[in-house]
Amino acid sequence: MKKVTFISQSEAERLEPVAGAAMISITDPDKSPAALGQWEQLYRDSFYDGGYSENTIHTMKAAFRMNYASYIDSSQAEKLSTFLDGLVGSGIDQIFVHCYYGESRSGAVALYLQNKHGFTPNKPITKPNRTVYELLCNPTKFESLIQSYETQHIEEELPLHLKIWDLLLVAVGLRR
Repeated sequence: MKKVTFISQSEAERLEPVAGAAMISITDPDKSPAALGQWEQLYRDSFYDGGYSENTIHTMKAAFRMNYASYIDSSQAEKLSTFLDGLVGSGIDQIFVHCYYGESRSGAVALYLQNKHGFTPNKPITKPNRTVYELLCNPTKFESLIQSYETQHIEEELPLHLKIWDLLLVAVGLRR
């Protein structure tokens, strides 16, 4: 039976590595990496437990990537889903995954493994991070929308001294 165990960081740090199993470690960008044992297969990544949607991208426009730089992005999702799919393809049938609380980011990974590869989770998945899950399933889901705002022509505003000069030329009748 294929099993995914999603747990908190503190539980993961107390866990002895399991032979033949893999560990996925997800931490916050401003925190130290989890102190884990010598797992045969270990994948580490770091992104905040937050989400975004098309509406968020429409609101933030070209500033989206800068303001959400510490959230999971398409590149991270592609690497993680490829790693997970590779584990399953190589016959790994026991995967441990942790995030800080062991609920949303790790729950999203567990949900991905359950829905795509038929893994059984160790507990009910009640609060998966929807953005993490959606990007694991389709890493480029938001990429074209994000890029459309990044490539839009943004008219640069004239510096104040040129605005004043322009107004002066209009005032004296040399320019309309």
